Amino acid sequence: MRSSAAPAPRATAPLAVTAAVLAAAAAGPLAAQQSVPDLSALEFRLIGPVNPSGRVTDLAVPDTPGRKTIYAGFASSGVWKTTNLGTTWEPIFDDQGTSTVGALAVAPSDPNIVWVGTGERNSLRSNQWGDGVYRSTDGGRTWRHMGLTETRETGRIVVHPEDPGLVYVAALGHLWGPNPERGVYRTRDGGETWEQILFVDDTTGFVDLKMDPENPDILYAAAWHRLRWGGGRMEGAGAGSGIYRSMDGGDTWTRLTDGERGLPASHMGRIGLSISRSRPETVYAVIQVSRSTWDASISTHGGVFRSDDRGETWRRVHDISAVPDYYYNELWVDPQNPDRVWAGATFMARSDDGGTTFEPQRWRGVHVDHHALWIDPDDTDHLVLGNDGGVYISWDGGRTWDHQRIPASQMYEVDVDTTKVPYHVCAGHQDNGTWCGPSRTRERIGITEADWYSVWGGDGFHSQISADDPRVRYHASQYGNVVRLNTETREVKRLQPLAEDAGAESGYPFRWDWNTPFVLSHHDPTVLYLGGNHLFKLTDRGEDWTILGPDMTRGNRFAPEPDSGHTSYRSLHSVAESTLSASILWTGSNDGLIWTSRDGGETWHNVTANIPQVPPQRCWVGEIEPSHHDTATAYVAYDCHRRDDYRPYVFRTTDGGETWTDISANLPEDKGSYVIREDRVNPNLLFVGNENGVWVSLDGGGAWTRLDNGLPTVPVKDMDPVWRRSELVVGTYGRGAYVLDIAPLQQMSADVLARPAHLFRPLPVRQYAMQSTYGSRGNSLFAAPNPPYGATLWYYLAEDAGDEVTLTVRRMGDDGRPGETVKRLTGPGKAGLGSVQWDLSRDRPRSRRLGEDPQSLRTVLPGTFEVTLRVGGETYTTTVEVVAGWEERTPGRVR
Repeated sequence: MRSSAAPAPRATAPLAVTAAVLAAAAAGPLAAQQSVPDLSALEFRLIGPVNPSGRVTDLAVPDTPGRKTIYAGFASSGVWKTTNLGTTWEPIFDDQGTSTVGALAVAPSDPNIVWVGTGERNSLRSNQWGDGVYRSTDGGRTWRHMGLTETRETGRIVVHPEDPGLVYVAALGHLWGPNPERGVYRTRDGGETWEQILFVDDTTGFVDLKMDPENPDILYAAAWHRLRWGGGRMEGAGAGSGIYRSMDGGDTWTRLTDGERGLPASHMGRIGLSISRSRPETVYAVIQVSRSTWDASISTHGGVFRSDDRGETWRRVHDISAVPDYYYNELWVDPQNPDRVWAGATFMARSDDGGTTFEPQRWRGVHVDHHALWIDPDDTDHLVLGNDGGVYISWDGGRTWDHQRIPASQMYEVDVDTTKVPYHVCAGHQDNGTWCGPSRTRERIGITEADWYSVWGGDGFHSQISADDPRVRYHASQYGNVVRLNTETREVKRLQPLAEDAGAESGYPFRWDWNTPFVLSHHDPTVLYLGGNHLFKLTDRGEDWTILGPDMTRGNRFAPEPDSGHTSYRSLHSVAESTLSASILWTGSNDGLIWTSRDGGETWHNVTANIPQVPPQRCWVGEIEPSHHDTATAYVAYDCHRRDDYRPYVFRTTDGGETWTDISANLPEDKGSYVIREDRVNPNLLFVGNENGVWVSLDGGGAWTRLDNGLPTVPVKDMDPVWRRSELVVGTYGRGAYVLDIAPLQQMSADVLARPAHLFRPLPVRQYAMQSTYGSRGNSLFAAPNPPYGATLWYYLAEDAGDEVTLTVRRMGDDGRPGETVKRLTGPGKAGLGSVQWDLSRDRPRSRRLGEDPQSLRTVLPGTFEVTLRVGGETYTTTVEVVAGWEERTPGRVR
């Protein structure tokens, strides 16, 4: 979403880049024969947070002395590792093909062999897709992709206790469509070759797999028929679901859910399995049964089942059911006590009597929604917990917990609050509400967890601040729950429109997306646009609302399309108002429709049929981006992964939607497309966020380059350019928020790239004293880096210029001419984009004046400086302004 506080781009451009940018715009996009330069010098900077972390899917702890090493797998944050019981954590899976993890396993006979099964097994609406399994033989320092790409989602991995080359994988298969690459797979050679040893059908995969701790030939596998049809629709139970057992290492299998052993025989959904380590004869299963259900938390025919003869016979011991069961249904047996059982759900539940009774564990200071638990076999009071809030460690059986500081938050949307200086970033998180934090601080240690603050709850989505009154904030949570908050009085007003003919939950209520779009007007800060199945215009800060136009989905109640096959919420997913004209509005639905109005919503045109490809016309409209430079130009990114289509679909129109051009170009074929942004300064500069990060185009979509320096492989679902600072804020769905300096990209053009070299003009920089207020806090305190102090001097080289180049900084005199040389700097001579950081120091101290601190003499005084780059006999110059003092403004800040 756009920053609500930013004025229309027609006002002014940043002073430091005005001339250069106007020249770049005039020069147009790159010529066809020009190649994209090396942009690897552009480095993303993480700013946090860790207070909300992200959803954990699995944990693995090698059976080594002290058990100091822990691996944590996240839904979309990759794999993290600690070797010191959680004092510090490091990501070890950043450069792989995906960041979504379903299963982890460490070889019992060799703790250096680690397996990662990609693709989350929890099967919810925001699932990401994986690309098979990976193996490391050096504790996660390096990885090798070992195949099973089309299995997409992994339920469990099991490694033989003595033979590390014998590995079993429970594969769920595609979530959004049928495919045959699912079942139980086995390799005898460490993943070089695989055999599918158990298969049910093309909509039934395997969500759990357990090996008998005494006899590795005995395996138990849980099959699950599940298929999502888009939106909230899901088939979570079916004939294929059930429990299978092998007594010969997977060569043959017997279905245990046959109606003759005490287990259900039909209508089964997700199943979780657990075996007692101290008494392997005891096996537990939690089974969803979708039959005669009256209360979602009570399974009339399912629940917890127990066997004390390795699965030959079973008895039903409890009717507990997780809600929703497709999101949980996991069991863990205490390694020392076969009668102590933990059940994952919104609240963890524990039984101390073999499953006869369960007591919810309402832990203080611990997030809900529990998916993973590890119990120390030597000290069962030592627990490691994984849930939607991250990783927690307890040493007293769960009475107290320590939250691990891992920046793994899943951001649906990111918005910038420019009413504050430095600007703040506000992001809506999966199941963790909306949090805001500064883009930089003056602390030497950086941006800490204490700098981030919560502003709203629920699943967080859009958050915007009124430009004319920063005390007024708007926040969204799931299904259209939008509120207005006054940060001074704490008054909250709910703004979600109610259908007048719906009455008391009757008639035709409005329909809302899980992630409801809303935007503050760029032209009137008292106006909001909110998307349901209609577009709503809220005036007077939400005190009144009107409907603009028809039902803009395929679910129009007067002429609905058949509700079969793939469906959606049948509501809007993207809403946009032009920054150039309040009359131009756009909407995009989660069933593929694009509408536009050029008269403020009085009349509307459905332009969907003009999209040149048929498949995306029924996909999610991920984002619509009206151009900041031309009222007839707009961009759209379609997200089709919920149609089991992972291709990118990115289009541009230059005639108000009458025709569209595919600009997906060389975007990767299997990483989709979530969001597109056009730069507010350079019309040829575009950014796309997809499943593996951020891509940039310098020529209006003709070619794309991945920007990955400092940004791991991670889904990017929203971005917000901060044009005053020439920065791009990236909200990742798995690794928090990042900031990228895009000043050189804004000034890049065909003319620039046609030269042997170019020196870009930097923004004015501030000279200030840093501070240290945190003291010696140890190593567990999270701190994200501030930007480098001083001026970043960017340059471009068409060809290699040797090992290094030299930049000279001279003070400009009162007569406008360069005078004293204050600094010589060297930077890499590699072709492409390069940079040098000037920390505002001098090579030689200046003369001391009366009363001056001698320590300050090696620092320049504020003023204007000329920067010179000499390459190949040519000289390139620019200027940089040094301004005194830290700039800060914090109206309306919430703490």
